[in-house]
Amino acid sequence: MKKCRVAVIAGTSDATDLIVSLPKSCEVTAFVATPYGKEILNGTNCRVHVGRLDADGFSVALTGFDTVLDASHPFAVVVTETVKSVCQSKQIPYYRIGRQTLQYDYEKLYSVPNKEEAASWLSATSGNLFFTVGINTLPFYAEQVKNFAVRSFARVLDTPSSHLAAKDVPAQFWFAMPPYSVEETIQFLQKHEIAVLISKDSGARGGVPEKIKAASIVGIPVLLIQSPETLKFMEKEFENNFYKY
Repeated sequence: MKKCRVAVIAGTSDATDLIVSLPKSCEVTAFVATPYGKEILNGTNCRVHVGRLDADGFSVALTGFDTVLDASHPFAVVVTETVKSVCQSKQIPYYRIGRQTLQYDYEKLYSVPNKEEAASWLSATSGNLFFTVGINTLPFYAEQVKNFAVRSFARVLDTPSSHLAAKDVPAQFWFAMPPYSVEETIQFLQKHEIAVLISKDSGARGGVPEKIKAASIVGIPVLLIQSPETLKFMEKEFENNFYKY
């Protein structure tokens, strides 16, 4: 019996858990952008492709797969749109595995739809800023946020690529690997007299509840950048259409 060939757009812990849950009858290949993405797949039964791909790259790489499961980060919009478009053109069944949106109860929580409005909001504030948004968008904030160089601290992954990218950003960095404890975050906020914590709304997997809890204990505002995609669970459709194999 021919095995079902499944491509998983990975790089997150969501994808790792998804791969572990797939039927053993599946032949799984995970696509990750970075060596860290491969590292968090350790122990899973799958092939791993490391490296960023554009539309042409995915068009070649996804040839021959029976199903594509997109469990990439909710803020990886370009990847999701690229893979979805390629699957449509090649008539490969595509499923977006999203994260559940959470409701946060904190009176000092402020939400903005994108990084542009976040930068504008932060420029109207004073005091030190703690960015927990990843390394990729920090150059944008460095250009757009008033007095960024003298106000900004950032927590990013302790990986070679993050260290390299951080060299061009005038902020003080805390290089570390998840999970990050509430206690560690509280200590950092207090030590550096942080006035605002900035985070993407990447859900429980992104450690958002812990960030908000730490900020609430210290008593500072949290600026939350909304996910660019409308998060929808496709579990029912996934069960009905994928597990038929």
